[in-house]
Amino acid sequence: MAREDKHASRRLSEIISVLNKHHILTGLTPIKLREILEDLGPTYVKFGQIMSMRSDMIPHEYCKELEKLRTDVTPLAYDEVKNIIEEELKQPINEVFSSIVKEPLGSASIAQVHEAFLLSGEKVVIKVQRPYIYETMEADIKLLRQACKILKLATGTGDLLDFRAVIEELWRTSQIEMDFFKEADNIDHFAQCNQDINYILVPHVYHEYTTRHLIVMNDVGNLQVDQVNELKNLGYDIDDIARKTAENFVKQILDDGFFHADPHPGNIHVTDNKIAWIDFGMMGTVTPSTQQILTKGIKAILDDDIYDLEEAFLMLTKPEQKINESQLIYQLNMIVEKYKQRNFGDFDFGPLIEGCIEIVKTNKIAVPADLTLLLRAMLTINGTLGEISPSCNLIEILANHMRIKWQKELDLKTQILHIAQSFYTSSKKGLATPSIVFDLLKLAKNGHITLNVKENKSDRDMRLEKHNWNHIVIAIVSGFLYLSASILTLSPLEHNVFGMPLLSFIGYVAGTILVVMLLWRLEHDQD
Repeated sequence: MAREDKHASRRLSEIISVLNKHHILTGLTPIKLREILEDLGPTYVKFGQIMSMRSDMIPHEYCKELEKLRTDVTPLAYDEVKNIIEEELKQPINEVFSSIVKEPLGSASIAQVHEAFLLSGEKVVIKVQRPYIYETMEADIKLLRQACKILKLATGTGDLLDFRAVIEELWRTSQIEMDFFKEADNIDHFAQCNQDINYILVPHVYHEYTTRHLIVMNDVGNLQVDQVNELKNLGYDIDDIARKTAENFVKQILDDGFFHADPHPGNIHVTDNKIAWIDFGMMGTVTPSTQQILTKGIKAILDDDIYDLEEAFLMLTKPEQKINESQLIYQLNMIVEKYKQRNFGDFDFGPLIEGCIEIVKTNKIAVPADLTLLLRAMLTINGTLGEISPSCNLIEILANHMRIKWQKELDLKTQILHIAQSFYTSSKKGLATPSIVFDLLKLAKNGHITLNVKENKSDRDMRLEKHNWNHIVIAIVSGFLYLSASILTLSPLEHNVFGMPLLSFIGYVAGTILVVMLLWRLEHDQD
């Protein structure tokens, strides 16, 4: 415990030293904040990257500056990488790999990636987690929690920077990213969702060589989607690549409910005429209810339905105080007015999202972290598409995807409606059966049933008559069961099944089965 306190004290001194170096007491600017986080090391760089995604709570100029944070950090020495791999695999490195490229493909705050070849000759990439990164980040998070009040009191920030919320989000997402078993599961799930999309490539995970701190995948190439000149020289249609990337991302959100949360160009490669997604440490989910609300909101914008848009907006968010509805409707209407006169090709997704974020701020509406992640991912993919093909419009592709989905749902609803109508008709007949049977029994009791008997019946008539009597018997028995079950509900027996005695429940179920069987036989006889 004393050792941990000593480490925390030393680390806090380092933080204070960096803050003093940048003259934090004279005020905090976007550039100064970025430089401070860079000097504090990998944990704080990641902290800044998360902050750049929280444009709902952080001023725009801060977000823009924090997006410039370096993603690469000083790489681990190869000998250290080799030791980590052998420790994780519990065997010498040459018993698994024929060779490993010493120079890393990339080195980030949590892990670095190396190219390698298995003994079988397959080319793979190895993602190696930095040693003790969990413990280091955990200690840094504790210090950040203590220091967040100091940072918040910095001149010029006021309540604009909710550091505590960002710190908790940083720790939550980092813990997920540091579990490579979870990333392997993400890859498998993503591959399953896209198994029928022939232009999408997802890395294959070698689970036998994967641990919590090490993951081995097949190589999907290093040609990024934004390397336009190289792609053109290889004969690729850039507009087609952009469109397919956008369509797949929209599918991830609206159909799969499982999307890549960091779709920047470095995480989207092109190889063998396919679009390959990589780095699945940060994934997002969209529940079916959220998908429906998003669909409702986008449809409201397209249909100029301001009230549906307001309803969808409030369903997605969490107002922290009573909403001024007239103000909110006015603000939303300004967005709709801005877009309703335009063609899809003129829609700019970035300002649309930024306009919604401004409404969130002015009305003090809390945005769930999952929704923030989704909005940020959509802004990122929109920026990625803009880099490779400015003519590719995310809103247009989103709207077209939704139209196709609506048409499919309409066909499905029509079928469901037809089934529901048939069930309603059958139910009416079923509900009427007990009263019919009761009338029949009453007539029989009073001797008012008359049977017309015909002599010299043919074999067919005899079979038909026997069949009809079977129907009558089934009707009488089902009526008796319904009647008995109803009487038992008035008895002092324990009511423990749907508010009725067990025997009553059994009677109703048995009677219903007989009624359904009788209806089926009657319909079959008509055929």
